[in-house]
Amino acid sequence: MTEFFAAFYERLFEVMIGLAPSTLAMAAVCTVLYFCFGQACNPGMPWWRNRGLITDAWYWLIIPFMAPYIRTVLFVGIAAFTLPFVTQQQVGDYVANGYGPVAALGFWGQIAFYLLVSDFLLYWVHRKFHGVQLWRFHAIHHSAEDVDWTTAYRFHPVNLCLGPFLVDVLMLYAGVSPKVLLALAPFQTLSALFVHANLKWTFGPLKYIFATPVFHRWHHTSPEFGGDKNFAPAFSFWDVLFGTFYMPKGELPQNYGVVDRDVPENFWQQLAYPFIPKEVRERDGWTGNLSASPSALESAGPPRGS
Repeated sequence: MTEFFAAFYERLFEVMIGLAPSTLAMAAVCTVLYFCFGQACNPGMPWWRNRGLITDAWYWLIIPFMAPYIRTVLFVGIAAFTLPFVTQQQVGDYVANGYGPVAALGFWGQIAFYLLVSDFLLYWVHRKFHGVQLWRFHAIHHSAEDVDWTTAYRFHPVNLCLGPFLVDVLMLYAGVSPKVLLALAPFQTLSALFVHANLKWTFGPLKYIFATPVFHRWHHTSPEFGGDKNFAPAFSFWDVLFGTFYMPKGELPQNYGVVDRDVPENFWQQLAYPFIPKEVRERDGWTGNLSASPSALESAGPPRGS
């Protein structure tokens, strides 16, 4: 069984390293759109002037490196719990090819299952992270004062473990083949880069189906606007169905980074932030440069819609 895990995650790591060209392509495309076509949602805020660019760069270096190992720990941990109920051969089968009812859907059926079900689960996980108990981890992502494609990896590891990483593991146990996860890895990366990009794209009536840059940028504003709305990663129709869709006609979001004032700007301090008691943060003067009002963390409860 160890050999199966090692082979799969070695390949996954290779795929993630291979996505570096996509990152460069995204930088080039956004630069061209900004300069040549005037497609910026917020003019005067090109990605290379992002006030949190250095912090974002740390996340881009560390998170992709850690991701395969975190997924392995989650996968092995759940496997250890379920092994008394399944045989080692069954575990090997679903690591290699998928195992269970979902595996019977075939490759393209599993693609459709994964895209819809994982997005549904992540919608609800995202809403939970806007609640009091988990907000301190998700506040790291919302600490970005300038939102752009570079913000896509700014997530605390705990946020990732209880969000996309855990959902991926659950998809494997549902019978989705690892081949499907590998095939969708570039799509997931490009999707995350796209929705964070500084673009004024709404997709017209398709905005009620697919997440767009404007859709997600409203989510990075203050709670009284769209900060407690637009939770879906890829398919905005989840927000339409559950009453959390927010894209006012003729308006574009302007101000971002609405989090607690004591979220630090330093990458390493941000990793420690959720574990430091509020009174210690206040005593030691943990403050950022955020001018917006604090979030609901540890005060008025979760934002509306959570």
